[in-house]
Amino acid sequence: MSNGSLTGGRGASAPVSQSLKDNGGLGWRTLEEPAQLVLAVAVVVACLGLPALAGNVYWLHIAQLCCLYASAAVFQNLLVSDANQISFGQGAVFGVAAYSFGMASGLNGLPLAAGAGLGICAAVLVGLVLAGPSLRVQGYYLGFVTIAAAMVFPEMLMAFNEYTNGIIGIGVDAGALRRPIVGRIDLLTIVVAVTTSAAFLVHRRVRLSRLGRMMVVSGISPEGAASLGFRPGRMRFAAFVIAAFFTGIAGVIYVPVIEFVSPHSFAFEFSAFLFFAMIVGGQGRLIGPLFGVAVLYIVPNVLLVDLAQYRLIVYGFMALGVMLLFPDGIAGSIIRLLTRSSARSANVAVDFHALGAEVEQQLRTSSGGGNGTRAGTQTDAEAPELVRLHNVVRFYGSVAALDDVSLAIRRGGVHGLVGPNGSGKTTLLNAISGFVRPQGGSITVFGRPTAGRTVADVARLGVGRTFQAPRIYDRLTTAENLQLGFDAPARAPGRWSAAFAEANAGWLHREAASLTHGQRRLIELYRVALSDAELLLLDEPAAGLSPDERVVLGRLVRQLCSEGGKTILIVEHDLNLVWAVADRISVLESGRLIADGTPDDIRGNPHIERLFTGSDDEAEVSDAQR
Repeated sequence: MSNGSLTGGRGASAPVSQSLKDNGGLGWRTLEEPAQLVLAVAVVVACLGLPALAGNVYWLHIAQLCCLYASAAVFQNLLVSDANQISFGQGAVFGVAAYSFGMASGLNGLPLAAGAGLGICAAVLVGLVLAGPSLRVQGYYLGFVTIAAAMVFPEMLMAFNEYTNGIIGIGVDAGALRRPIVGRIDLLTIVVAVTTSAAFLVHRRVRLSRLGRMMVVSGISPEGAASLGFRPGRMRFAAFVIAAFFTGIAGVIYVPVIEFVSPHSFAFEFSAFLFFAMIVGGQGRLIGPLFGVAVLYIVPNVLLVDLAQYRLIVYGFMALGVMLLFPDGIAGSIIRLLTRSSARSANVAVDFHALGAEVEQQLRTSSGGGNGTRAGTQTDAEAPELVRLHNVVRFYGSVAALDDVSLAIRRGGVHGLVGPNGSGKTTLLNAISGFVRPQGGSITVFGRPTAGRTVADVARLGVGRTFQAPRIYDRLTTAENLQLGFDAPARAPGRWSAAFAEANAGWLHREAASLTHGQRRLIELYRVALSDAELLLLDEPAAGLSPDERVVLGRLVRQLCSEGGKTILIVEHDLNLVWAVADRISVLESGRLIADGTPDDIRGNPHIERLFTGSDDEAEVSDAQR
């Protein structure tokens, strides 16, 4: 690999390949989760198999209920921990599935299979209803909306008693499901075991998938997700539908286990129970729901049966106690304790030389071979326009952020955008990428108008961007943060080479929370390069970097252009960096474009000198122009 490869040049990794500090060790989404999955399945099989083989009907019934509740709590965990959707409505989804099954098979005599199908469909429908508010509200506001659903559902069953039998409930005969299959183990026990084990397996598979990563990013940072071409609203809908579908399966199986359904079984406290089970067990931990359900169901309902009427109070005190004693939940605290010693001994450096070489190879592959540049890359005035702004206007109140700005960004090279604070630089980037709607004028990207297009639509045209605060997602590993570039809809699916993945597994599978600020900047830049976007919008990428890291960044920007075939628009206050990397520079002042040309054209412009006179940038302007 030559000095011009995407590694930042020789020695580039020295200032940024610092040892990762211990911040919890290996990512909870990666290396430890296979063990959690195996343990969860083993616990499920043991809890159901042992009492069944022993003929203990009471504890088998308790185990069946705990497993079904754990199945529902698994997808409560997916909603809250992976998709970042605060929902207290999963109890209602579970109840709708169970009660629909009861009405279909218990009241109307449909076969159990048909009743189960209707119950699952009803659960998905309720999941879609709960997903609707997520397009407008987030956080605990969404939680309040879903609480309403959980509280209204049992009341509706009582209000429509003539159709639901809500006052006396519905009995359902489990029939052949109670017939022994293996020894004393009946078909219903096997169905419960398979369903619960499948819930953990599905959650694990979702986390490893492109859909799972998109859910995480869309939940944490909708704007970051949209800039990669993802559609956050669709990801929220997908999370609610997946959770509703599998919660519905648990709900319909609940009916033959109990052989009776009543509105009182699905009061709001049941939704609270599922939510607290996730928290107590360990939010985000794959196996957490098993611990949470075991503690919150068995303790108040079996060990403290005389206090069962005070379940909500018990849930509250137990949740408070666990959060005080085990801030990561029961499972989380145990896992942290077990991995602490190995995490402290780990001293793994991020190898940006290897990462740069891998990214360069990926860019070559995606462009069909050759030297990694796109056909027709040019830097002269005759190069085709990638972006055209024509008389663009944007006001915030009476302040003009963009005032009649006309500008062309041509294919090839690096275009610098400078100006004082508040001059409209970031607003211009936001207008190009779709985050801001111009109030006048027009913008075209790759010859297509951006009017009426969402941020995700613009990203899918081939526009990628970074942000002033790097969008690195601590819930993901470093590898998963980079993998988001492969996940971008604008490019064909890709994957790491086997040699790179094996040689760099140590730092790739570390939690992204361990990354330093400089590492985050470069990881974000490499990720947007992997997305195969032809136009990169970089918003103050040098902010917070050391002088050595800025040198590395400058080399990488130039190499992404020359070796990677990218066109780059960079907003930056470090004028030395801009003059070192830019082929063309535009200057904004109070929302107006006051200069646009090559560095030689801008150099010595007296108006530009006066613009920065008296500011902290004055010395930088003089140094840069020399």
